[in-house]
Amino acid sequence: MKAGILALAACLAAGPVHAQPLARDELIEALKARDRVIAALEQRVAALERERATAAPAAPGSTPAPTLIPSAAASASAAPSDDDAALQALSRTLVQRGGLVLPAWSAEVIPSLAYSNRMVQGLALAETPEGIPTVANQRLREDQLRATAGLRLGLPWSSQLDVRVPYAALRQSRTLGDGTHAVNNGSGFGDVELELSHQFVRESGWRPDLVGGVSWRFATGRNPFRARVAAVAPGSGVEEFGARVTAVKSSDPMVFFGTLSYAHDLAAHEAAGVVQPGDAIGLALGAVLAVSPETSLTFGVAQDFRARTQIDGVGAPGSDTTAASLQLGLDRVLNSRALLDVALGVGLTRDAPDYALQVSLPIRFR
Repeated sequence: MKAGILALAACLAAGPVHAQPLARDELIEALKARDRVIAALEQRVAALERERATAAPAAPGSTPAPTLIPSAAASASAAPSDDDAALQALSRTLVQRGGLVLPAWSAEVIPSLAYSNRMVQGLALAETPEGIPTVANQRLREDQLRATAGLRLGLPWSSQLDVRVPYAALRQSRTLGDGTHAVNNGSGFGDVELELSHQFVRESGWRPDLVGGVSWRFATGRNPFRARVAAVAPGSGVEEFGARVTAVKSSDPMVFFGTLSYAHDLAAHEAAGVVQPGDAIGLALGAVLAVSPETSLTFGVAQDFRARTQIDGVGAPGSDTTAASLQLGLDRVLNSRALLDVALGVGLTRDAPDYALQVSLPIRFR
């Protein structure tokens, strides 16, 4: 094929020579032009042969050609010297979702701002101005604005350390059917969280990437059990131990992920007795679509099931919750260090916020 193309080029280039008599200088120039055409065609044929060899199926035992998704793990942790792979939006998004860990001794500073809104309307037990309990129609609205300063540090042996310090401003508005209206506000630092994660398995064949993590939440925020209005206290009042496992499987140009989590709160000794919040089990499923090396989209659903709170060993009716939400996300690499992460959550059950919007700006340092 290569020889045929070159012969045809030679004939076409030489055509003008036979069409009409040429002077010696013109003939030399025509031959030089023909040689340039042949050289260009040779380079083009060589390039096409290289592309064909790259696109051909890999032989058994050989290394596959790289794609948009080099593998769910390799892009973020296996080759820290490869800036293009390590900083593309897909791998950065998976780090944000807990599906990958940073390369050793890499670090990210993650400032974020989140707003959530929840509104509930229905019958509630209220007191009249005379102090007589009565049933009235109630409209309850809760708004929360939370700013978080986070630090993520890559450790040796495919491990990672996360620290998050939140500051929250909360507002609760309550309106009864008789026109009674009350507003409560609260703000302050929330509970500091610490998480250590490790990548146990790397994707190979049918096996997905597996990342596990353990976390501890410190009761550093204002205690809601001792606040006048619990809903506007920025803390939880109890320390919490958590564990999770995240699986990631790539299927170019998408990556699928799933997270199973468990949380156990310690008991708190309060005036009402020994308060033991119920254990929580969470499940999140989703997919990340690589729109381009700089942009990715996330689609998923998250749900949390929490058991009843125990007070002196007796379960409090109505304290168990089921919170489910639809998760949508957009990630865009701004430059070699910064990533813009926008996440939207839409509540699917009454226990979840009606909607929550979070904007994060992870900035990576090597």
